[in-house]
Amino acid sequence: MKDLVTALSLGAEAILRSDEGCLDIAKETEEVAREELVNIDDEKTIFEALSTFWDGLAQSFDPSQAAYNDRKGWASEDSRIQLALALGKLERNLIAALQPFQNRAEQHEVSIRRSIFNITTFVRIEDHKFFTLRSVLAQLLCNLISPSPSQSGADRMADKYLRVYLSGRREDDVIIRLLDSRDPKTNHATLHLLNNMVKDNEARLKLLLSEPGIRWLSKILNRMDEWVEIHDGLFELGASIFNSIIDLSLHPQLFDLLGTTSEVITPSQTVLLKILDSHLSSSPLSSPSPSPHSFLIPLFHNLARYTIISINSGQDDPRLPKVFEGLILVCEGLSAIGLSVQARKDSKEVIDDDLGGDEAMVKVMKSGKDGGEGVVKPSIELLRSLDTFFPRINPRIQSTSSATITPISEELKPFSNLKRNIVQLLGVLTFDDTSVGDQVRECEGVQLILGMTEIDDNNPYLREHALFCVRNLMLNNPENQAIITQMNPVGVLSPENGEILPVPEKMRKKP
Repeated sequence: MKDLVTALSLGAEAILRSDEGCLDIAKETEEVAREELVNIDDEKTIFEALSTFWDGLAQSFDPSQAAYNDRKGWASEDSRIQLALALGKLERNLIAALQPFQNRAEQHEVSIRRSIFNITTFVRIEDHKFFTLRSVLAQLLCNLISPSPSQSGADRMADKYLRVYLSGRREDDVIIRLLDSRDPKTNHATLHLLNNMVKDNEARLKLLLSEPGIRWLSKILNRMDEWVEIHDGLFELGASIFNSIIDLSLHPQLFDLLGTTSEVITPSQTVLLKILDSHLSSSPLSSPSPSPHSFLIPLFHNLARYTIISINSGQDDPRLPKVFEGLILVCEGLSAIGLSVQARKDSKEVIDDDLGGDEAMVKVMKSGKDGGEGVVKPSIELLRSLDTFFPRINPRIQSTSSATITPISEELKPFSNLKRNIVQLLGVLTFDDTSVGDQVRECEGVQLILGMTEIDDNNPYLREHALFCVRNLMLNNPENQAIITQMNPVGVLSPENGEILPVPEKMRKKP
């Protein structure tokens, strides 16, 4: 072991110039056990020797110094890659969760960062020859910077190097380069590094909400749909960063920062809404005041307004599918909050005069004042436009009708479920609240929702949500009940097969 340390200390440059020396050291270092190195008397010696190697390797991988490297007589690139791999694995395992070793290895963090920069430059980012080395160096960087649990001063390097990587200097921002890699192992190590740096630390999470941290987060969000299909933990690692942001109520700020003036809703904002939707569904809601989720209400207004204008224009709109997707997610989020508030009321956790953040938010959602932020009126207006845009398909009626319905495109067909989400939201808001039922009636929405109790092949579950909403609209509301009594039934739905049968004599209105 001491011979190896001596070789590392004294023969670094000679080894770097020799293909055989590179391969010999690579082989020997890979066989060294972590337990043996921990017992070395002079740990400082090996880290100083490793620094010499990392300095030389970083320089040798610099593509702009290729001619100089040739003159200096470096070993072949493949040999240097093998040497860097061996040293990277050795040090990665040596320093993991050992703060004293992390502190000693810090002296060559700059060279490791420079090596990552050099092997991700130009076409090298797509060169499979560098994939394994890139992932090992990312793992090494992760083990070097990640705070060691329950150790005094463990956060020092995480604080320091997060600021370095966020400095805006191109050569220092290795995070965006590692995220650009198409190698899952590299992405995995990078997400681990980010998670370890920001976990349970509000100050560092807030640092991510500045440039270039926003570009990192946008890059991660834009790859989440790809990662969810891989099933190797990448999606979960990425989501955990954003769940930490949501836990600290920083997601409204992040959502705004991810937006652009040229798009109604950006792809990264849509993915953030997906993560928020999952978070709201799986986590018990707290009620900080004001509610951190209140940004969903103006977002609903903006998306609904855009949708109505676009549909009424009669023009093809390539943005509409993304707007529909955003609306579905916003409706699901608002419904989840409404259901959570109702559950707390049912369990007597809150009373009407004890309004927390989410309770106050639901009160705003139900508001019917002119110029207010309530969602009932825009929901009915949006539902009316969508009912024309996504016509109902009832096979029992269509088979006896000569009318033809213009089919919607395959791209838009999945979004017909938006009608169901809006009716579901209205069902939540109208529950045990006649004032909301009055708003629906004033917007002429009672008849619209009644019409949605028919079978619709484009919306398999719309009918059930519409029936629940109708029940809430009629309960303890004579004015809404009067609307039904004034309607002339055209038939009775058969309970056996769903066919429309003639109205029984006793149900027919007398002239």
